[in-house]
Amino acid sequence: MQNWINEPSNSLFVLGDFNASYYLFPYQVIPDKEIVIRGQFPHARYLSFTINGQGDVAIASVPDVALIPDPGSTNPFLPGANWDAKNRNYTLLVRFTAPPPGFNHFVPGAGTNTVYAGTLPDGRLNSQGLITLRIYVPSIGYDQTGGVGLPTIEYCNVKADMVNISELDEKPSISDITPDTLALPNNNNCTLVWSKTNRLQSILLQANPNTIYLISNQLQRDPGKLLFIRFKAPTFPDTYHNFGIVGNEDMRYWSFMFTTRIGYLGLYTISDFQTLIDKYGYVNLVISFGAERPKSVTADNGYTWVNVSHLPLISFSLIYRNTLISPNFPFVPRNVPEGEIVPPEVMGEYYPCGIYVDPSYFDVCR
Repeated sequence: MQNWINEPSNSLFVLGDFNASYYLFPYQVIPDKEIVIRGQFPHARYLSFTINGQGDVAIASVPDVALIPDPGSTNPFLPGANWDAKNRNYTLLVRFTAPPPGFNHFVPGAGTNTVYAGTLPDGRLNSQGLITLRIYVPSIGYDQTGGVGLPTIEYCNVKADMVNISELDEKPSISDITPDTLALPNNNNCTLVWSKTNRLQSILLQANPNTIYLISNQLQRDPGKLLFIRFKAPTFPDTYHNFGIVGNEDMRYWSFMFTTRIGYLGLYTISDFQTLIDKYGYVNLVISFGAERPKSVTADNGYTWVNVSHLPLISFSLIYRNTLISPNFPFVPRNVPEGEIVPPEVMGEYYPCGIYVDPSYFDVCR
């Protein structure tokens, strides 16, 4: 939790209106973080946030009327709104990425209270800056904050399922899902390396000719770490819930199986119908070898929690299988030779990218 710095109206730095109160917060750009500001609309004439970048260059100004209230709350600065509304909460995000293509650093009324402060208006990267909070003319009977106190400020990990374009009600594409817009595994920093099974492995697995098998031997049984695997989910028929096969599915079945390194004996399987698919069509597997489950790793947030700490204390492999693949589905390594490493670009967003993270990686403030 961070603190505002009170700046008197008559200071040399501000030289502001004497009917206003000014509060400053110097920030540092941290790519994997965002600033979350939570407050209440004050009983006052005016509220605004100004976000400046390095060199005191103005990036965006957010006036009270442009702030969308939290669900169940009211923005009393809107015409005709209830000035004395009891629930008057808002949340403002300062994200350290460039704005989505074609948009400004802050877009009033776009369905999001987000300032994109990763770049300056001329496109240069931003490294630091200053947030200024202004509250003008508190209503009679209220203190200089308008009776609601100062907003809280927190540096938070970027929420796992966030994509900038989606906040503007546009469907995300693969080009939108980049390390700059998500605190997620991406194909440039994957820890797990996947290979197609070789001839001996296929024999031991009693391989199905209608299946492509990928195998990874980079599993580390560190009880202090979590393995986070994220990938676009191939579509499959929901026969588990008694829905028939439509025929336009990407494949009939996919699954992950933990096996012994010797003999490839199956120890644990999680398959398509047992995973959650988030609103962007991705699977987010969080695999524990003994680490506690982070509070934010929930089904509501689109995560599938997999605890394999009960498995025998031996080294094991992870096998990803795709069965009865549609000939129209291109994101599989059909042409990669047996035993060879599968380049991530062959599978694109369907590549199961895995990284090892501390449990705090999933700490978010929303």
